[in-house]
Amino acid sequence: MIISRWKNRKFQLVMSRPILEEVTATLLEKGISETSILEFVTAIGNLALFVPANLIVYRLDKIDPDDNKFLSAAQESQADFLVSLDAKHLLPLKHHYKTQILNPAVFIRILDRELAEEDS
Repeated sequence: MIISRWKNRKFQLVMSRPILEEVTATLLEKGISETSILEFVTAIGNLALFVPANLIVYRLDKIDPDDNKFLSAAQESQADFLVSLDAKHLLPLKHHYKTQILNPAVFIRILDRELAEEDS
């Protein structure tokens, strides 16, 4: 759902090397074939906006240090949304600077609503 919308350029994906490394490792852990992962990583390389994600983000003490890469990329790119399933650390924040943090289902509803408004 989200990937097809991204590939159809309905939104801009922001990526960094640390995020891509985590995504790749997660896909491997889930048993996704290396061929599928390579196709996905190639698409990301061709379509995503890459940022360094070098900022060290300090936001309360509830942040998992491993989540810094996501908050940093959102802040560096001035992203409207950070989409996550991390209900323990990221989603409870709700916002980071001007970036709204939400789950994939809410993101799709917002995106579809905005696209429908553009079409009308």
